[in-house]
Amino acid sequence: MDSRSLVSEQVRSAGARARDWLVAAQKLEGPDSTLNPRHAFQILVGLWICEQGLIEDQTFACTSAYTHKVCQCIPDDTEEAMEFLYSDPALVLFSLGILRFFDVHSSQIELFATKISELLQEHADQDEEEANELFLVRFLLRRLHLHAPLPAYTLHEMPAGKLIDADDASVSMLVKNIMAATHYGQVTRGMETNFVQTLNSLLPVIMFDYFRTYNLEAGMQILRCMRYLHMYENRSRGAGLHFLLAQQQTDGHFGFLAYELNQLKTTEHLTSPDLHVYLPLTVSFLWTIAETAHPQFVLTQSF
Repeated sequence: MDSRSLVSEQVRSAGARARDWLVAAQKLEGPDSTLNPRHAFQILVGLWICEQGLIEDQTFACTSAYTHKVCQCIPDDTEEAMEFLYSDPALVLFSLGILRFFDVHSSQIELFATKISELLQEHADQDEEEANELFLVRFLLRRLHLHAPLPAYTLHEMPAGKLIDADDASVSMLVKNIMAATHYGQVTRGMETNFVQTLNSLLPVIMFDYFRTYNLEAGMQILRCMRYLHMYENRSRGAGLHFLLAQQQTDGHFGFLAYELNQLKTTEHLTSPDLHVYLPLTVSFLWTIAETAHPQFVLTQSF
């Protein structure tokens, strides 16, 4: 078995184990608890990535079965439901795309999507930073046929010295700008610039620095940006993928955060700290692994 086949098998195995953990995760709330809607949406997106992007299981057995459970978690009261949905619009819109794929209807989510579409189409961004910040939600609305065609976004350049010394806030703005300027990898015209070559050299350095300090979310965002910039030949992508795969625990979830989890248990009164910590992190891992291992899969374009 060659190295590429081995990695592919590792990715499928990781996806299968993560799927099993996600299926079991709903029970972590406790037998007498109703599954938190946010957790339900995160489980749905995680299952979708596992079956669509990692295992490539076109029966979608687990994701399809779970769609109806998600709808049952949404509060019946419209005001209460809207308050929750507005707290994480991107997660809700990802979930809506998946529900529509399976022809499952939720009047509450559809109403929310319509309302946020109206708000954003009437909203004038104060600056390009705000436009980049809102790009993901607008992009998802466009995928759901609830937004006008999106304009071109400019990739803003910065000197190599400033990039290598950039603080977390500057790196976060760069990441969002890359996502917007490339439309999550759809736009390639005008990307053959010296600055993109600089990014090809320096993004891996910044990524590994974040991984070294175990700032996993920031490192994964950069790795996904390398995919959106079509940096397929950069060897650091493979090294980043191997690092992420090595972070999977035996039960299927990702990350080694025992210390943080113990701190959370002593400071927060949550029904399930494991879900609060590991579930969103595992979904981010799955998102990044799928887009890194399978360039044809892009989560924002997958439904």
